[in-house]
Amino acid sequence: MKMAETTYHKGTWRAEVIVEEVDCGKFQGVVALLREGGPSTEQIERRTVDVSDTFEGALAEAKVLSQHVLGDL
Repeated sequence: MKMAETTYHKGTWRAEVIVEEVDCGKFQGVVALLREGGPSTEQIERRTVDVSDTFEGALAEAKVLSQHVLGDL
């Protein structure tokens, strides 16, 4: 089960920052964009380009990605 580590808001958009464990104990950051008040199926997912050796590293990269994505809206 994925759980949001951090959540950011901009207007009607919510960005949930998630970290997933991938192959061999590596971690990747994921940003799930959801439009609040919209259909529950309206979700956009973005993944960080790099995979990190640590949970904290992946979390930091995903936070930066979420700010960039929300800034582009």
